[in-house]
Amino acid sequence: MRGGLRFRILVVGVVAAAACLVVAGAGIADTTNVDPTGDAKGGSPDIVRVVTSNDALGVITFRITTVAPIIDSSIVGVDLDTDSNPGTGGGGFEYTLIADTSGFGILKWNGTGFANANARSLRMTRSGNVLVFKVNRADIGRVDRFGFDIFTVNYDDAGTFLGEDTAPDGGSYAYNLALKQCGNGKDDDGDGKIDLRDLGCSSPTDNLERDDPVTLKAGKPLTVPAKPKAGTAVVVGAAVTRRETGTGITSGTARCNARVGSDALRANGKVRSGVVACGFTLPASSSGKVVQGTITVTLNGHSIKIPFTFKVS
Repeated sequence: MRGGLRFRILVVGVVAAAACLVVAGAGIADTTNVDPTGDAKGGSPDIVRVVTSNDALGVITFRITTVAPIIDSSIVGVDLDTDSNPGTGGGGFEYTLIADTSGFGILKWNGTGFANANARSLRMTRSGNVLVFKVNRADIGRVDRFGFDIFTVNYDDAGTFLGEDTAPDGGSYAYNLALKQCGNGKDDDGDGKIDLRDLGCSSPTDNLERDDPVTLKAGKPLTVPAKPKAGTAVVVGAAVTRRETGTGITSGTARCNARVGSDALRANGKVRSGVVACGFTLPASSSGKVVQGTITVTLNGHSIKIPFTFKVS
């Protein structure tokens, strides 16, 4: 026996049942667990099946089916082991979702016992012999997996414990949430940004975090030295920033094309500390001639071309 009277006492202050249920969308990961019929004691609702699922926004659904509808003297609940540690919480559980015919609520282990807690996302509905809990994972520690069991308890009019049913009959079930990359609380592309803080995420239902949009902006190209001379080395560079972040790029590639008159020059490109630069040596015969070229900057498959021109001293 699980000591059912404890749950009856803790249901004091349970929230009144919501007038309507906020629809959270279709589940993307359904797990069905069945429990033998005929094992409930003392008139407690006999658990038959529980279907657990979640949607892309992290709303977890428990759909609990009993042989007959719950009655006024009974309670239905879900124990949640949200840290995957049977040695913590109350009996290994950190939260309990709990409901009767008049309302529902959530209990949280506080170190010495279970106490009423707040969960703004929590909803409960009943239809016939099916009771449904919905709660967002943000209200139970932003879990991506958890252990759980289902229980029902029955009492007489004096509040005396009569009997119960539990599912499973021993141990607990396990559930792993199926979440999209942009809603799983992880840095899937390793850029230090998570979910909607990542530029690659358009919504929690986006399943590709790494496809960050890239728009490059180049400043005016400059030459060093300012008045290049024939027969000497020169560097042409420009500041390049990413519009999405407003910061200079620190990676990518630079490809250079430069000509003096009709002759191509051998040039090397680099990207460093927000500046893209091309270096080459001017021919000794180039005095008074015009050098023209482009620097093609590429970052994550996105490119811009920076044209430049100058006259050789």
